Amino acid sequence: MTGGADTNFRWAWTLLDALAARGLRRAVLSPGSRSTPLALAALRHPGIDARVVLDERSAAFFALGMAKAEGVPVAVIATSGSAVANWYPAVVEADMARVPLLLLSADRPPELQDCGANQTMSQVALFGDHVRAFHQLPPADDSRAWLPGLAARLLMRALGPLPGPVHVNIPLREPLVPSAPVPPDSEPPPIRLTGALAPSAGTVTTLASELSGRRGIILCGPDNLGDGFRAAVAALAVRLGVPVLADALSGLRFSGSGPELILAHPESTLRDAPKAEWVLRFGGMPISRAAADYLTRCRGRPQIVVTGHGRPADPVGTATHLAEVDPGLLCDALTGLTPAPSAWSADWLARDCGVATLAAQACEGEAPFEGSVLRTLAAALPEDTALFLGNSLTVRAADWFAGRGQRRLGLFGNRGVSGIDGNLSTAFGIAAMRGPTVAVVGDLTFLHDVGGLALARTADMVILVLDNGGGGIFDHLAQAELPEFEAGWLTPQRVEMEAIARGYHLDYVVAETVGAAAAAVLAGLESGQTLVVRMPVDRTLSTTRIRSFLAACKQGA
Repeated sequence: MTGGADTNFRWAWTLLDALAARGLRRAVLSPGSRSTPLALAALRHPGIDARVVLDERSAAFFALGMAKAEGVPVAVIATSGSAVANWYPAVVEADMARVPLLLLSADRPPELQDCGANQTMSQVALFGDHVRAFHQLPPADDSRAWLPGLAARLLMRALGPLPGPVHVNIPLREPLVPSAPVPPDSEPPPIRLTGALAPSAGTVTTLASELSGRRGIILCGPDNLGDGFRAAVAALAVRLGVPVLADALSGLRFSGSGPELILAHPESTLRDAPKAEWVLRFGGMPISRAAADYLTRCRGRPQIVVTGHGRPADPVGTATHLAEVDPGLLCDALTGLTPAPSAWSADWLARDCGVATLAAQACEGEAPFEGSVLRTLAAALPEDTALFLGNSLTVRAADWFAGRGQRRLGLFGNRGVSGIDGNLSTAFGIAAMRGPTVAVVGDLTFLHDVGGLALARTADMVILVLDNGGGGIFDHLAQAELPEFEAGWLTPQRVEMEAIARGYHLDYVVAETVGAAAAAVLAGLESGQTLVVRMPVDRTLSTTRIRSFLAACKQGA
């Protein structure tokens, strides 16, 4: 055996220093003994912003939010045993949402494995195929020259072309607390050179022949692909004379100015819409059920799924073409195309305008429901506010009712696997990077991540809780007809939210009307303090309004 506390620390420092030299700027760590060398290296490194989060589950979701906001890897550090297992939900979300994370788990050395040692379990390949790469390191010794190269490879795998989490399992022998205050210098890792996936001439020619002069639509899923893509796809829509039906979380509907061809109510406009001659798809699968139904109705017609990361989203199995290219570069390359007949886009715009009228009517009055609150809030938030939409009914209500904003907003959500776990922690991570942030969540989503409220000391945020007395999304599913509905699916909870908020030293208010909720959120943003706003929602009223709206859209009223 080799090692010692100073050897462990130099080993950990060399790895962290090499990661920092190639772009790692942030680490989230949780307290623990076995991870001491890694934690000390992160805390002492001048180029790493290290933040301590008590609960490993919240820590991983907090790191996920930070990485979402900046699009660069964030390291997560934890001690051995069940601490690492608590990362699992965030790792799965990072995998499916393509968010870069570096998972640095401390572990017991080989001689303590499989012998009943305390706080020890198998951490080898713990996250299965939910990580882009797994590396099992040997126990620390004096041979560190290979660690910078490893660091470069870790970042390469985390960043793409399919971004996601990378797991490094690091066994460490005691003693763990070093005597050396300053680590030695280390060699920098290799420089990573990258380039976008530019479309070939053959790809452009093939797609141009499918799209030019024909009646089609552009469908954009919940992935926010950046400012460059937003401008490029808007310009392409104008060249082709076709509508863009964009998920609320795509960022296209709340990007400020843009062509009117970006429709405000895609979910409802797609219901019983005329079949397109082609569909060009970017990003993940939209949250809209109507979108899936529409793609099925258009089966057999050209449906082009574009991905820049090698994981195409085609759950309904209707794709006829898979284009693995940079989405923005493809939009830019498709020039000189003949637009569709003008009546085609005019018909879609008229349908969208009709749905907008129905949405406005459904949201009239001060009696609150999810749709009216999100519609009002989206129109009232200051420019560049980050808006996190919780699962499950909240994000759907935004897609149905929020429309299209005149102000630029940063839209976020955990739609990789669409869980209600860790939503508050993720939103706090976004707030730590973006500044002014509003998280709108349901009551069960709020209660599922109560521990995340401890993160209020790291970032300020306004949390608007739409309290409809349980899982309101199930009112719109077949389970609502079951006699066991309330006990098995609605699951209302008897919890004093004010007591929870006060327990974390957070301000708390109750808003009884839509106007009061919007005013409280804006006041909270102005105060620069974390605020919990609870808005009671009459679930029966909410269900009636949503059902009536969707039925009217289907009838074309």
